[in-house]
Amino acid sequence: MAQRIQPIFDSILADARCTGGTRSFIESLQEQFTRKKSLSRGQRSALGRVAEQMAAAPASIDPKQESRLDNLVIRSQAANDTWAVEFINSLKGQLSMGRELSPRQTEILEKVEARHSDEAIAKRDNWASSFTSEMRERMKIAAGYYLANPPYFADLARTALDDDSFVPSEKAYRKMVENKFASRVIESAQAEPKFNAGSHVMLRSTAHASVTFARGKQGLTSRKGKLGMVVKANAKPVSSPARGSKVYSVLFFGETQPAFVEERWLKKGKR
Repeated sequence: MAQRIQPIFDSILADARCTGGTRSFIESLQEQFTRKKSLSRGQRSALGRVAEQMAAAPASIDPKQESRLDNLVIRSQAANDTWAVEFINSLKGQLSMGRELSPRQTEILEKVEARHSDEAIAKRDNWASSFTSEMRERMKIAAGYYLANPPYFADLARTALDDDSFVPSEKAYRKMVENKFASRVIESAQAEPKFNAGSHVMLRSTAHASVTFARGKQGLTSRKGKLGMVVKANAKPVSSPARGSKVYSVLFFGETQPAFVEERWLKKGKR
């Protein structure tokens, strides 16, 4: 059996028309065949159908259609649109096997073309050139919030913080930076501090949850009524979308380690 099946694998995989999902499928069958030296009846049938399709397929796809797809691949690669590149290559593989595109595939292809049209490219170029330092600051604040509260926007947030030259797409920027949660975080982070360094503060009666010390988190209850001094405003990135979430480093009198407390839990201290 191996002597009959292996040449079929060799013939299919040597054909440049075998691409995308078809190639992946045949390669997975070949890997199993190499390990087990056999295929199930259904797998042999599937392998035979692929071989028959390739034998009946045209030697090449329509030149105009091929040129259209190749041009779109180049545009997609320039925009780092890896999904589009893979999608277009899978369409080329399908066409090379003699199978026409479905209405849904044609619809998606047209959307990809619109996304990488001359007009869309010009719009992206204009967006990149108008990306300001203020927009970058807002993006980094939002990125810090999302990394502290996974899993949303994780890859985009890491790139935004690691690469000072990174400019996201307009769509990605608006999704990550201009949603209601990020907007609140940015508002808190950029607001003028209500308490400056050296100010005396106390915890509000409504303060709850915990504050972070150098040695870990500890409850707020035992510190209610105690006077403290602000060591630093904006001591940590804002990690909550609640109003008044700017973070202060506060040293409560009689303690040796400062705590990180959100602005909403603080009030002016009285001696």
